[in-house]
Amino acid sequence: MASAQQARDTSRITEEGKATINEQAKETQAALQAKCKLNRKGSQDELVLSTGELVLVTGVMKNLQRRGIMLQKSYDWKGQFISKPPDKTIGEHADGAFVHQGAPSIVGSKGAMIYGHFDHASPKLGWLLAWCRPDSSNELNKVYVEAGNLVKLMGMEWSDIAQKLDASRSSSRYQDRETGATADADIKNYGDKLALLRASFDHSAPIPNR
Repeated sequence: MASAQQARDTSRITEEGKATINEQAKETQAALQAKCKLNRKGSQDELVLSTGELVLVTGVMKNLQRRGIMLQKSYDWKGQFISKPPDKTIGEHADGAFVHQGAPSIVGSKGAMIYGHFDHASPKLGWLLAWCRPDSSNELNKVYVEAGNLVKLMGMEWSDIAQKLDASRSSSRYQDRETGATADADIKNYGDKLALLRASFDHSAPIPNR
């Protein structure tokens, strides 16, 4: 049965996944933070960022498989994007990044997004990434990933995703044995209000012809 072929989240990120996304993570984090720290002086493209008061999560996503993926939808439970994730495509073996900031009236950063195939090839796979960085660095950061059939992921309720995220920890891995889609992620603090989220999306096994 399909349910028996589903692999659950193992709450860890593989060493291979770490090596892949570590390469560009620090560079991307520095570049995005530098952009967000620009003072606003009449330009609509410049943002003021009070990192001393609000939580800031820098996310780096790596697409390891051969087909481009596109952002399907995203959701904010706490905070908002100040540098949005790529809404067009992340190409083959390419990466994308975002910055998510806690709002003054809503402490912490908590959000989710789903990327998926957009071409006409089959199978159409999807990758879910959700995270929570509390306002206090003493609280546990959490991240949750899931991968598999895009239609199935798009049909998930945000409340169900929130429950899975709340039950997760600071690293997560998911492998869907039915489709071969895999996802890895972890989140770590870099200072009292800063966190780095690293994620990779892959398709590790061929799908037999039917």
